[in-house]
Amino acid sequence: MTPAGRVAVGAVLLLIVAFSLACGGEDGGKSAELLIIDQNILHGLIDEDPEAEPHDRFPERIQLLADALAEARPDAILLQEVRSDADPSTGYPEARQVLLDTLGSDYQAIFGNFLGEAIDTGGLGQLTITRLPIVASDNRSVSAIRSAVHVAVQTDLGVVDLYNVHLEGTGAVLDVERIESVIEIDNVIDFIRETRSGTGPVIVAGDFNAEPDDPAIRQFIEEGGFIDTLAEAGDATCESPGDAGCSNSTIPLGDNAENLADVRIDYLFVLPGEGVDIEVESADRFQDEPVDIAGGRLLWLSDHIGMQAVVRLTEK
Repeated sequence: MTPAGRVAVGAVLLLIVAFSLACGGEDGGKSAELLIIDQNILHGLIDEDPEAEPHDRFPERIQLLADALAEARPDAILLQEVRSDADPSTGYPEARQVLLDTLGSDYQAIFGNFLGEAIDTGGLGQLTITRLPIVASDNRSVSAIRSAVHVAVQTDLGVVDLYNVHLEGTGAVLDVERIESVIEIDNVIDFIRETRSGTGPVIVAGDFNAEPDDPAIRQFIEEGGFIDTLAEAGDATCESPGDAGCSNSTIPLGDNAENLADVRIDYLFVLPGEGVDIEVESADRFQDEPVDIAGGRLLWLSDHIGMQAVVRLTEK
């Protein structure tokens, strides 16, 4: 065989191996791997960090976030606290456009406002970005000023339903009746049951404003059957500021090298389907360090630290 022939055969073998890895599970069933990233981006409309005015330096932060996401190339991105339009008079950027311009033309976005109004109605809410084909979308109010946004995407193993949530959350449960947070979670579970595209896997991510021991989170896991990806395949410890599972309260945003996150309220959950399983291969925080923006100056992407998980879909 000529050298050129050997190269050609080698290339074919590499393609066969790559195809087998992409499409074959351990038991020979078809499989696919997805990278999912979740982030509350701190919209900056209230200037929560006085040392990072105006808008909590949102124009800088959104571009840094876009750059980080473009480098990661996730299959789906679920963002909370997104404003749907720009304010040229103050220099406030159009976050959706910045993200899509940076990510590239293979990504598309669906926005749902916090009131649960029609998809792509203006205001403040959740933005789901994906490079997978979108087959359906819905937005529903789950409490007075909170919503869940549903985006169904097509994968090689069928439809996967994504739910992007930003919830009110609360604290301890009462003895004689459920508190608002549990009613809110019930509404989220009902929304999923009513809008799920079939029996495929479900992914739910967002800012739940509830810690792991809160009744709302227990309800979601125990009644809903959802798997906490960070607890399943990462380190969900949040006992002291800066622990690997803590996700919120990293302020001040600027010129602060210390991770001050001291609560765990951001989650990325998965639910296996009837015909397609979903296994959490890895889970970690996303962008859990500040960015050096020049001259030794530091800037955190948000007061929240993002979540990321690699999941594998496999035919049962």
